[in-house]
Amino acid sequence: MPVLDLQKNARERLRVTHTNFKGKPYVDLRIWYVDGAGDYQPSRSGVSIRPDHLSEVVRALTLAGREVPQGGI
Repeated sequence: MPVLDLQKNARERLRVTHTNFKGKPYVDLRIWYVDGAGDYQPSRSGVSIRPDHLSEVVRALTLAGREVPQGGI
């Protein structure tokens, strides 16, 4: 079950999920795309973050969000 499922455009979504790899937990941020059958599939575009790095990533994203000028870059 996604923590976040955000529509990026008509054919892509950004999903944040909890995953495990080799028995270790991760938070996965990944672009999902619509395949030929109309189902969403995970793409290779994304990143898996260890839980002990989450607070640093959240801090960096918050700072980056504050620095984006109104109306975008």
